[in-house]
Amino acid sequence: MEAAKGQYWKTPFYWEPGCRVPPTADALAFEAATDEWLRFAIGHVIEHGTDESDKSNVPRIGVDAAVEELYDLFPRYFQREAGWWKAARDASGALVGFVLPVIFQEERFWKEGRPQGTIYYMGVLPEFRRRGHALELVDEATRVFIGADCWRIFCDTGTDNVAMVRAFRKAGYVECTPWQRPLA
Repeated sequence: MEAAKGQYWKTPFYWEPGCRVPPTADALAFEAATDEWLRFAIGHVIEHGTDESDKSNVPRIGVDAAVEELYDLFPRYFQREAGWWKAARDASGALVGFVLPVIFQEERFWKEGRPQGTIYYMGVLPEFRRRGHALELVDEATRVFIGADCWRIFCDTGTDNVAMVRAFRKAGYVECTPWQRPLA
């Protein structure tokens, strides 16, 4: 299905109690991400992005500005606890990816005093892709949200981002009808 001009298809997913609970541990080890490394890693993922928004942003504004745009947008709509933004290490100790769990600030997204979470952004560094790490990143974010007593986790990804669509499916998230979103 062709997207309208200036739009791209997003596939939404949600997780609620009753969906698959992630294992208590993965092959990856998670730690709080330093801002310096995270900015580098986000830029590296955006530069080699598979999501339509990343592919659009790099030629439009460049990698550094795309990273800044991501950082600038975050505090307007979301909040997070210290340590929630995680870097992932593989068994060799290499940093392979990151995940940025957040909760929606607006209480219209909350239910009975419980927040709704979302993965603000995540990525596997290009040199470590195709090893199943995306599922482990989704699992780690899900564990964060369960610990924060979120009533629901809502996420979406570019419909053409096959690795992320597959990761959400394997993580037990419920897939919803795709919708179109503006590129810029």
